Amino acid sequence: MNPKKIKPTLKPQPVNLYKKIAISFVVMTGFLVLFVIYLSFGQAEIIITPVREPVEVNFIADLMPKEIGEGAGVVPGRITIPGRLNETVVSGSKEYEASGTKVIQEEVGGKVTIINNYSKVQPLVATTRLLSPEGILFRTKERVDVPPGGKVEVEVYADPPTGQAANLGPTHFTIPGLWSGLQDKIYGESYEKMRGGEREVKIVTQNDLDKAYADLTKNLSQGVIEEIKKEMEAAGEILGKVLITEILERKSNASPDDIKDKFIVTLKFRAVGVAFYRRDLESLAFTKLQSQVSEGKELVSVDFNNLSFVIERYDLKGKEANINVQLNGETVLKAESKILDKNNLIGKSKEEAMKYLLAFPEIQNVEIRLSPFWVRKIPKLKEHIEIIIKK
Repeated sequence: MNPKKIKPTLKPQPVNLYKKIAISFVVMTGFLVLFVIYLSFGQAEIIITPVREPVEVNFIADLMPKEIGEGAGVVPGRITIPGRLNETVVSGSKEYEASGTKVIQEEVGGKVTIINNYSKVQPLVATTRLLSPEGILFRTKERVDVPPGGKVEVEVYADPPTGQAANLGPTHFTIPGLWSGLQDKIYGESYEKMRGGEREVKIVTQNDLDKAYADLTKNLSQGVIEEIKKEMEAAGEILGKVLITEILERKSNASPDDIKDKFIVTLKFRAVGVAFYRRDLESLAFTKLQSQVSEGKELVSVDFNNLSFVIERYDLKGKEANINVQLNGETVLKAESKILDKNNLIGKSKEEAMKYLLAFPEIQNVEIRLSPFWVRKIPKLKEHIEIIIKK
C-alpha cells in the first residue's frame, strides 16, 4: 500500500506587516520632504544698525609750483599738491557799528523868556532862581538885564537835574529872589519842553574792536587769495590760506567806551598766501582718510565742509610751502566683516543671534526677520541668510 502523499501548506504572511512598512516609508518620506522644504524655504533677514565711528587723518602736504592741472600725488617720500605761493602787503579801512550801550546823565535845561512888566530895568545875575508851580527849581546860566516893558530869553538848567525836571513842559516861572510885590510883574515863561536827563547812548566796546579787526583781516586776506587766483587757470574752485607775517599798522578812531554810533578801523600787514584747487586737496585727503579705515569697516561719510589746512612752513624763494591738512569722516561695519560671519549665526534662535551680535560695540541695534512663519531659527544654509547694513 502506497503511502498517501501530503502537500505542504504555505502559511500566509500577515497583511498588517506590509501595511506598517508602507506607512513607515510614507511617513519617513514625508518628514524628509518637510525637512527639505524647511531647508529650502527658510530665510533670515538680519538688519544691522551699526555705530558710526569717527575717523580722521592729519598729514603734511608739500605745495609745489607745478603746472596747475598736474594733480596731487605722492613723490617718493613726499605728498605733493600743485599750487601758488605769493608774498604781498595789503591795507584797508572799514566802518563798523558800535553794539554797546550805556545810560548817561545829561544836563537838564532849556530856554526861558524873562518878561518885565515893570517900569524899571530888572538885572538878573547868573544862577538866578526860577521856580515852577510844581516846585521844580531852575537857574539862569548868565546875567541878563530885562528892559522895562520888554523880555529877554535866557538859558537855564535844573538844580538838581531830576527826571521830573527833564519832563517839564511849557510852564510859568516865578523868581523867588525878587520882592514879592514884583513877582507878578517880572516872571519867566517857557514855551518848549525841557531837554536832557538820562539818555541811552551807543558806545564802542572792546569786543566791537576785536570783531572789527578780525573781519577786516578776513576781508583783506581774501583779497590776497583773489590776487593769486588771477595767476591760476579758471578750471575749478580754488582754496587758499593766508599767513600774516608782520602787522605794519593797526588803528581805530575809537577806544573802548567811546560814545559813538559807528567807528572805523584800519589795518596794514605783510602776508604770505597760498592757493590750490579744491579737487586736488579733497582727492588727496580722501585717499589718506581711506587708508585709515580699519579692516571690516567702510567709509560712509566724509566731512569735506570742514576740511581744514594751515601753512606750517614756506619758502618764498622756492615758492614752496608745507600744508598741514585735516579731514574727518565716519565708518561703519561692512557686511563682509568677520563679526558678521554667517557661520557664527546659523542654527541660532532669534534671541541667541541678537544676543551674540549686540555684544559687539560696533553694533547699535539688530532686527531679525525669519520666514516663512514656521521658521524659528537662523537657516543652516548661508545663502538663505541676508545681512543688511543700515547706513
